[in-house]
Amino acid sequence: MNLDLRTLAFTLSLTCLTQVIALAMQYFENKTYRGIGWWLLGAIAMASGFIALALGPVPSIGVVALFGNPLLILGRVCIFVGTLRFLGRRENTWAVVLPFFALVATYYYFLLLRDNISARTVIVSGAIALYSLLTAHALFNRAHRHFSGSARFTALVFLVHGGYLLAVIFKTLASGPMHVYTDFSPIQTATFIVPTITSILWTFGFILMVNQRLSAENLEEKENLQRVFNTGPDAALITRLEDGSFVDANHQFTAISGYSLEEIREQTDLGVKFWEDPADLQRFVAELRDKGFAGNREAVFRRKDGTTFTGLISARTLTISGSPHVISVTRDITEPRRMEVEKQQLETRNRQLQKAESLGRMAGAIAHHFNNQLQSVMGNLELMHEPTGKTDAAICLTRAKQAAERAAEVSRLMLVYLGQTSPEMAPCLLSELCQGALPVLRAGLPDTACLEVECPSPGPVVQGDASQIQQLLTNLVTNAWEALGASRGTARLSLTACQAEAIPIAHRFPVGWQPREPDYACLEVRDTGCGIPSENLETLFDPFYSTKFTGRGLGLPVVLGIVQAHGGGIVVESRLGEGSSFRVYFPISTATMAPPPQAGPRGASAAWQGTLLLVDDDGFLLESTGAMVELMGFTLLTARDGVEALEVFQQHREDIRCVITDLTMPRMDGWETLTALRQLQPTLPVILASGYDKGQVMAGARAERPQAFLSKPFGLRQLREAVDQALGSARKEGN
Repeated sequence: MNLDLRTLAFTLSLTCLTQVIALAMQYFENKTYRGIGWWLLGAIAMASGFIALALGPVPSIGVVALFGNPLLILGRVCIFVGTLRFLGRRENTWAVVLPFFALVATYYYFLLLRDNISARTVIVSGAIALYSLLTAHALFNRAHRHFSGSARFTALVFLVHGGYLLAVIFKTLASGPMHVYTDFSPIQTATFIVPTITSILWTFGFILMVNQRLSAENLEEKENLQRVFNTGPDAALITRLEDGSFVDANHQFTAISGYSLEEIREQTDLGVKFWEDPADLQRFVAELRDKGFAGNREAVFRRKDGTTFTGLISARTLTISGSPHVISVTRDITEPRRMEVEKQQLETRNRQLQKAESLGRMAGAIAHHFNNQLQSVMGNLELMHEPTGKTDAAICLTRAKQAAERAAEVSRLMLVYLGQTSPEMAPCLLSELCQGALPVLRAGLPDTACLEVECPSPGPVVQGDASQIQQLLTNLVTNAWEALGASRGTARLSLTACQAEAIPIAHRFPVGWQPREPDYACLEVRDTGCGIPSENLETLFDPFYSTKFTGRGLGLPVVLGIVQAHGGGIVVESRLGEGSSFRVYFPISTATMAPPPQAGPRGASAAWQGTLLLVDDDGFLLESTGAMVELMGFTLLTARDGVEALEVFQQHREDIRCVITDLTMPRMDGWETLTALRQLQPTLPVILASGYDKGQVMAGARAERPQAFLSKPFGLRQLREAVDQALGSARKEGN
């Protein structure tokens, strides 16, 4: 039977090109599935092979026919590899590649060295049959249940094609040698017709396998999502965005709302009923329409039985069947919120207990300090009254005064800790302050302690109160050598500069302090003492909290108060048995240092005469201060408050030269008294006295201000200086 083999080959090439287009569409739509790309390569190779065979008779390009049959074999190899990968198996590379090259080499042997059409027909048919049967075997035995039907159909196509090619081989071997392709028998010629049918069928089978697998996986994914939807711990609801009508809800939603699925389906205004406050619902829906999502919005919701609960709701819009929908998830946080409130209440009570403990410790320590000093005062005053002659009244009086001054110092330190002082800020060179304090610091060291200093000059400039910074240095160094105990050790004082981001966060005081300036001066005092237990670090700066010995406990609190007043912070590091480090950070100032003031000649106090009005609501202070005023040579007038002072002043206006008034009094305080007196006599010299810090009292804008300020407690010397200043200022203003 003589057929136009060139026409048959060209027809097969067109069929394979159709396969290429179909498989290419599957590949670009379903790239996630392994193997489809190999099927596409196989179809391309087979189409190229048939095109090469069809072009064989063309004289100018007939050489391409040499690659036709090898490309057909390569195409079946790619289809076999793609099938294995689509089924989730991994091919043995050498088991696939070596037979292919062996068959192709044998083919070219009988083409180029020993031209034998029958041998080439057997080799090509056998190779294609081999890979067709292997493909059929893989599909029969390894297909997944989701696409087992289409896989068996495709396997049957490959099995039939492979069986047919085996029949071709037997026919070729049984026939005599062929000299030209026109000697093909009908069964041999059909090798150009059967592939047309089988290729269409297995291409259809492959596409069917992909679609069935995709459908099965989509169904499985939908079922898994439904399981997640129903098994999640939160209530989930799907509604239409336009009208809020119900679409689906999980079991948790029915449990939390009290509505059954049937009741939910019947509700047209479920959202309005579910939300306690309709305004919350309106804001929530508006945010969804605007942004497409809304997250972690806390609201109150109402159950079917009328009870309410606090929920945390999040929602996102999604498209279902072309229309916008909303999926919302609501978590019942009623119990966590209740526990949070209880926790906050417990923390508040704990803080109050800690505060009460701290206040109790502070009150007890202050009482201890003042009782000690009062004992010294009372004891020495009692000795002055003894007529035995064995005591020196002057010595007793000096001791009593010193004890009173020590009590006043405790009050001053407490004001520093509480931030009730206003430091006199000026540009300071920290290195000069450190160097200037060294003689005093070294004088106070015990023989077992050594002080090392590293303070480069000129060093950083800070805006600060020099006296307070020296007080801070003294307290830190004292704390360091006390930590050494009786053992020999070293305290090291160093000064550096650093950037804000280099300041450690751990154990930073005051709690919550954050650096606000870019650069800071770091004043560090480090010791080689016993270290501080970690549980004591948080209470380290509490007043009168001490792990050393009774009677101490204001050193570090005063340090903290000074640092706070300067806008700085402290970082503490400590290890038991290795020592502790206190790093104090001050903001570096860009101000220039002012030259030190020149000391002028000191004038002598004038001997004043006339009448002085003393205003105080404390009778004992009126008596003691009044005695000092009379000792200075003044005639004394007294008043118990501002109202009485105005009455006394109006009666003795021509005689009163100066007024000393307390700040805190009933009916009319010191500032009000000062203002009222100045309205009566604008040039009247007034001295304001208070136990509060001068900076705190004098802060703020006032219409009238005193000529001098007296800090309680004060002695005769401080009183004379205040009167001298007040009357001197008044005289200058009069001139």
